[in-house]
Amino acid sequence: MLRYVVRRAVYTIVVIFVASIVIFWGLRVAPGDPANTLFNPLATPEAKQALRVKFGLDKPVAVQYLFFLRDFFTGDFGQSIKSGQSIPQIIKEHGQNSLVLVGASVLFTYVVSIPLGVLAAVKRNTWVDHGLMSLASLGMGIPNFFLALILILVVGSKLGWLPISGTGGIKHLILPVIALSLEGMSVSMRLMRSAMLEQLQLDYVRALRAKGLGERSIIWRRVLRNAIIPVISLSGIQVGALVGYTAIIEFIFRWPGLGQALLNGVLQRDYPVALWLSLILTVSVVLANFLANVGYALADPRIRLGGGAR
Repeated sequence: MLRYVVRRAVYTIVVIFVASIVIFWGLRVAPGDPANTLFNPLATPEAKQALRVKFGLDKPVAVQYLFFLRDFFTGDFGQSIKSGQSIPQIIKEHGQNSLVLVGASVLFTYVVSIPLGVLAAVKRNTWVDHGLMSLASLGMGIPNFFLALILILVVGSKLGWLPISGTGGIKHLILPVIALSLEGMSVSMRLMRSAMLEQLQLDYVRALRAKGLGERSIIWRRVLRNAIIPVISLSGIQVGALVGYTAIIEFIFRWPGLGQALLNGVLQRDYPVALWLSLILTVSVVLANFLANVGYALADPRIRLGGGAR
């Protein structure tokens, strides 16, 4: 198990390092100049050049990346070109809101999808099963940004049931959480149903029934433990997708999180903000996959005894 975790950790570090190079290079070669967004059109070329020199933008991209690595290992994360705020301050200010949104979405995804997937399997080929699978198919087919716009238009604007922007309490969370998590919830529900049906057909379930164990005990204490392994395996990808989609949902609902700050940084050519927040979101996705792999190994002894899956 330890060898498997170490190998996955090394792989995770390599992925993060490569991702940092791609993100840094992509931001630097993208069209636009922060001097043009910060200064008015009448600003002198000298003033614009002074800004580039201050933030090291006058040097080759490779040299800028080396300076970035130096700043990373020394803990000097710099400041926003646009507002002058330090990067840690921006992360602290917006990161709490993103954690609340992503955490609530992950909780909603699995608290709802796992029981409903089990219910659909137990009620196979009944109206309950058909209804739940129809809802899951619908949820998988609607893009989250389109769902967000529908929720804003219908639930927020037309009916006025819930707020459509900003923070302020649980009511402000409901629409963003639904828009962010519906696709993942639908996928998990279908996967949970398929895994349960596969397990229910195995011999050990018949043996447990022959021993006189109650159906509820068999389903929730024995079968679920084996059926949930594919869901755990997929969870890293789904949590990573949630983190990736967060920027879009935060922007649509004006949720003041890291995603909205990242988009503003990209649009304003605020390189330090765009770079560090991009890295944070990327690292979050990669770590989610790493933790999912470790959880998969813990749930399935064949993984850790075999030294890890390829």
